[in-house]
Amino acid sequence: MPNGSLDDHIFGLKSKAQPLSWPQRRKIVMGTAKGLAYLHDGIQPAIYHRDIKPTNILLDDEMNAFVADFGLARMMTKGGESHITTKVAGTHGYLAPEYALYGQLTDKSDVYSFGVLLLEIMSGRKALDTSGKSVPHYLITDWAWSLVKIGRTSEIIEERIRQSEANGEMERFVLVGILCSHVMVAFRPQMVEAVKMLDGVAEIPEIPDRPLPFMLHSPSATDKDGYFLASDSVSRPAFSSSEMSM
Repeated sequence: MPNGSLDDHIFGLKSKAQPLSWPQRRKIVMGTAKGLAYLHDGIQPAIYHRDIKPTNILLDDEMNAFVADFGLARMMTKGGESHITTKVAGTHGYLAPEYALYGQLTDKSDVYSFGVLLLEIMSGRKALDTSGKSVPHYLITDWAWSLVKIGRTSEIIEERIRQSEANGEMERFVLVGILCSHVMVAFRPQMVEAVKMLDGVAEIPEIPDRPLPFMLHSPSATDKDGYFLASDSVSRPAFSSSEMSM
């Protein structure tokens, strides 16, 4: 694509040379949200992408966003099971907790990933901080939530795009990102609802409190097929080292 991936513009060299403006970020967020809403509700069977992240959002010459790379996607017939239990695949930092822990895949798994992506776009910060030597820190979700909880939502917005005339809209986008990435699946909106909230057509409900910060524990053992095993007694799906990426 003419403008590469979203990752190039928020974390790559292009982000330093010419950071995305607020209108560009808004356009990319809305394009991605509408694309996912179409995959979930506009076609039959529905498609769950399973790997929404900046490198999989491609940009054309007018900065229109396209959801790409359907190598991990799964199809789901409407009216079928409430969720699919499947081997976990995707990228650390963007995986919904219920999917990462128990392999329960629903459209809300993509919603969670979109929420993380949205917070990355608004803050300019990466979803997962792996710079330290300890367990990786879920930077975006924990950090953003801590600021929203004490009424400092505007501080989540990257300083380079803060502008008084658009702060209200930017904060709305941040709150939608917080709601979409809520650790409790029941509190996340459907993508069609998220699009309406972003557009200002639907109100954002009060964001429920969260349980203790969610962290994925490092696996303690590997089975003969190369799958990571859970480190406690809870029944969890195996993590395939070939399908999980950073």
